[in-house]
Amino acid sequence: MHGIVECAVTCGLPRARFADLVAKGGVQAPPSRYAGAHILRLWERVLRLSGDPIMGFRMALVAGLKTFGVLGQIAPRCATVLEAYRQSERYVALASQGARLSVTREASSLVLSVALDALPESPLKCNILLWGLTNWSLLPERLTGIAKRPKFIACAFPSPGADAVRALRAYCPFRFNADRNYVAFERSVSDMQVPSADADLKSLLAEVMDRHLEALGPAASFEQAIATLLREMMNGTMPTLSSVSARAGVSVRTLQRRLSDAKTNFQEVLQKVLRQEAENLLARGNHSQGEIAFLLGYSEVSAFSRAYRGWTGHPPGAARA
Repeated sequence: MHGIVECAVTCGLPRARFADLVAKGGVQAPPSRYAGAHILRLWERVLRLSGDPIMGFRMALVAGLKTFGVLGQIAPRCATVLEAYRQSERYVALASQGARLSVTREASSLVLSVALDALPESPLKCNILLWGLTNWSLLPERLTGIAKRPKFIACAFPSPGADAVRALRAYCPFRFNADRNYVAFERSVSDMQVPSADADLKSLLAEVMDRHLEALGPAASFEQAIATLLREMMNGTMPTLSSVSARAGVSVRTLQRRLSDAKTNFQEVLQKVLRQEAENLLARGNHSQGEIAFLLGYSEVSAFSRAYRGWTGHPPGAARA
């Protein structure tokens, strides 16, 4: 939400007019998923102050990866644009209320469908959709540095007016009164490589692990090294036994044997690290439960909540309180 305010201010709206929505140190953060009512109040303020029927579009043009917090940190680590969109799809499912992002790679197109089922048709809904559609359409360019506009953006709402449509179509073709809201790219966009992906860092770490595995000393040191490796790998994807063994440069059987020598196993180490990371993130207080679930690789907030209750005997919200 802080990112939305910053984009509105960049587009000329007075920061002071958002003071009642801003807490000390930043925009007020709800305790779990992004609170729908709070976001709606913010967007209503933006539209009332701007009087612009396509303010959501204009704000998206000045946004950047940092606007999207955790997702903005994860996406540049992905190897391809498609992988970044897949992470975005899961992030939206975890961290938002009433919004859905669906990513489909078709025979000739990459299609990103956006839905806001909880909102009635209104200028407010149209602007939130314009914000989302435009930002998703800009993600390949933001990740790769290559200007790659979509074939078109389809909107399931009426035209906002001739002047507004001219501004929209100066960016790319917009279509209105469509059957759904979606962005259509050429299929090849999904395979675009992300220069900032940390493949080199991962490769280097694997080489270092390979050189030092046999020099780790007692089995307990090996367990600690694997725990450190797990923390490095928690970037939105849950590490698996096979992915950790590949990263460490040893076979699955060797990894299991070495952990057995330390009187533990992969799942015990993984659960210990997940609990530690969850408690650290909750203690910081600047991530929602949905964002924490996303960072740790859970597919649903409820799965993270169940795991945390199993570790501690109480839900994540109790720890935050």
